[in-house]
Amino acid sequence: AIYYIDRGFDEKILDKFDVGVCLDSTKPMYNRVVAPVYDDDFKYVVGCVGRIQHEKHNGKKWINSKNFHTGSYLYGYWLAKEKIRETKAVILVEGQGDVWRLWEAGIKNVVGMFGANLSDVQTHLLKELGISNLVVLTDSDGAGQNAKEKIRKKCDKLFNIVDVDIPADDVGEMSVEEINEHLKPQLKGYTND
Repeated sequence: AIYYIDRGFDEKILDKFDVGVCLDSTKPMYNRVVAPVYDDDFKYVVGCVGRIQHEKHNGKKWINSKNFHTGSYLYGYWLAKEKIRETKAVILVEGQGDVWRLWEAGIKNVVGMFGANLSDVQTHLLKELGISNLVVLTDSDGAGQNAKEKIRKKCDKLFNIVDVDIPADDVGEMSVEEINEHLKPQLKGYTND
C-alpha cells in the first residue's frame, strides 16, 4: 500500500485494516490498493474496494468486488463498534482514508459510508447502534456539503446531528497534528478522549 504510505498514512493503521495491493494479474483488482470490508463481527470478508495507485487513470478510480454493495455496510464498523457503544456517538465520514486518518489521531468511533451518500440500510445500521449523536464529517467540497444536508434531513429526527468544520478538503488530507488542533476541540464529548 505504498500509495497510501506515500500520502502520509501510518503503515500500522493500514495493517490494522488489512489494506494491501492486489498482485494477481488475473484478478479485477490487479495493481489496485485493496481495502477489505468485514462483517460486523470481524470474522468474514464481505467484499473489497480497490483504488488505483496513481491519479492519471482512464478508468474508475474506485471499484468494488463483484456483488458487493457498499450501501449495505459502514466501513470500519467491525473495529469501531465497541467505541461507538461506549461513546453513544458515531463520527460519519465519506471514505476509507478519512477513517484511517482519524484512527491515527486516536479517534476510533468512526465509520465511512463509501462516498457521499448515506443509504437507508446504513441509516438503519446507525439506528441499531443505539447512538445519541451523529457527527457528520463529510468533505468540504460541493458533494460533501450536499451530502451533509441530505444526512441532516434524513437523520435529524433520529439523532442529535453535530456539524464540524474542517480546514481541508477532507479529513484524509489532514495531518494528525491538524486533527488534534482543529477537530478534536470540536469533537469533545463525542469521542473516546
